Amino acid sequence: MLEDGLVTATSLDQVALEQRITALYADLGQAGAPAADLLRRQHVQYLHSGLGTLPNGFVALDAGRPWICYWIVHALALLDAPFPPDVMPADVAQFLGLCQCPGGGFGGGPGQLAHLAPTYAAVAALAELGGAAALGIVDRAATARFLTTRCVPPEHGGGFSLCEGGEVDVRGCYTALVVAHMLDLDIPALVARSGLIDYVCRCQTYEGGLGGEPGNEAHGGYTFCGLAALVLAGQPSALDLPRLARWAACRQGPMEGGFMGRTNKLVDGCYSFWLGGLFPLLAALSQPLLASPPPPVAASLAAAASRCGAPAVPALPELVVLGPADQARCAANRAQAAADAAAELAIAAAREPPANGEAGSPHRPRACAAAAAAAKAREVAARAERAVATAQASAAVLCAEGGAEPGVGRDGRGGAASPAGYPAEAAAVGGVEPLYNARALQLWLMQCCQARKGGMRDKPGKPVDFYHTCYCLSGLAATQLAANRAGS
Repeated sequence: MLEDGLVTATSLDQVALEQRITALYADLGQAGAPAADLLRRQHVQYLHSGLGTLPNGFVALDAGRPWICYWIVHALALLDAPFPPDVMPADVAQFLGLCQCPGGGFGGGPGQLAHLAPTYAAVAALAELGGAAALGIVDRAATARFLTTRCVPPEHGGGFSLCEGGEVDVRGCYTALVVAHMLDLDIPALVARSGLIDYVCRCQTYEGGLGGEPGNEAHGGYTFCGLAALVLAGQPSALDLPRLARWAACRQGPMEGGFMGRTNKLVDGCYSFWLGGLFPLLAALSQPLLASPPPPVAASLAAAASRCGAPAVPALPELVVLGPADQARCAANRAQAAADAAAELAIAAAREPPANGEAGSPHRPRACAAAAAAAKAREVAARAERAVATAQASAAVLCAEGGAEPGVGRDGRGGAASPAGYPAEAAAVGGVEPLYNARALQLWLMQCCQARKGGMRDKPGKPVDFYHTCYCLSGLAATQLAANRAGS
C-alpha cells in the first residue's frame, strides 16, 4: 500500500497481507517455478468431510444448515465431482425437506422460522441436485405465498423482509427473485408488489456500488444482489451502470489481484464471486449502458467558446497512469528524500553550541527532537522500500505482458485452469471492453486462497471453510466462463 502517514488497524493488516503474499508471488514469478494448479482432488476430499455429521464447532451455524448443504453441493458441481460413497444426494434432499415450513419457505434447520436466506439456499441446492425426487420436495404453491408475504409495499418503503418481523435489505430482493425464477413463479407480480426497482435504486450510493439498505455504504455482496435482482426483473438500466462498473473495477487489489468488498478494506476470496460475478452480468448488457456520456459542463463550455469566438483551449499533456510498482517507487523516493533531509537537520542540530541554560550535547531538547524525527523518517523510508519489493513481486506475476500466462496451471483433471493466451485483462464479451484483470484474479485464487490440503480461504493466514470454498470456486468459474465465451 502507499504510505500516507496515517496508521490504522486496517493499514497495518494491509501491510502484513502484502508482506505475506510477496513470497507467494515471488516464487511463482521465478523461471521454472511450478504452476499454480487447481487442487481438485484435495478440494473434493475437504467438501466430502462436510456431508454427514459435523464437529461440535459447527453448532454456531445451526441456523444456517441449508447454507452448508448449498455451499458443498454447489462446489462439488463446479468441480464436476461425485458425492462420497456413504452419503447420497437423496440424503441431502431429504434433510432439506425437513427444513421446509408448513406455511412455505425454508428455515435454517428443522422446526426453525421460515427465512428468505435459507429458502434460497435450500431451493438452489435442490435444483443443483436435480431430478423429480429432489425438485418435488419444494411446495411451489406454499413458497409462492411465502414470497408474497415477504413483500414490503412501496408506501411502506418497498423491498422484501427476510422473515416475519425481520430486516429489509437488498439480500431479500435477490433471494426472493432467484427463488421465484428457479420455481417459475410470477416475478412481475412480486416486483410490483414490493416496489423492488425503486428500492434497489435507492440503495445505490454516490460511489456507484450498492449498500444493504438506502443510505448504507457500498458493499460488494449487496451490489451483486441488487444488480442481479434488477437483471431478473428486466430493469438493470434503472441503475447508474457506468458508475457501478467503475466502482466494481476499482475494488480489485492492484497488488493482490483479488477483490475487496468495500473501499479501503482488505481483499477477501469470497468477493471473487460477489464482485467478480458482476462483470459477466455487465458484459451481457448492451454497450451504451456502460458508455459514459461526455461531461455536460465541458461540452457546454466548448460550445459557448465556439459561439463567442474565444481562443481554443490548448490540449492538456498526456496523463501518465503509474502502476502499483511505479507508484510505490515514487513514494519510496519521496520518503528517502525526507529521511535524508531529516538526518541533515539532526546532524546540524547536534553540532550547534548549547544555548544559555541548556544542557550540553547530545542531551539538548532541539537535538533530541531532530534525532527522533530523523529516526521516524528512516522508518517510513524503510517501510516504503518494503512496499516497493511487494509491488514488484506482485507486478511480475499479475501484470505480465504479451498475453503470456506464467503461473496459471491446470484444473486438476488435465485441463487448463485458464485458457491459453488469455490476456492480463478480462476478455471483452459482447463488445464490452475489459473491466478487470481476470488473470490476476485467477492467480490470487490459485496461489493465495487455495490451501494445499484442500479447501479455499479468505486470504493467506486464514483457515479454510465451506463458504469461501464455494464462492472462491464460483468466482474462478465465472471468470473462466467469460474467457471461454470471448474465445469462442
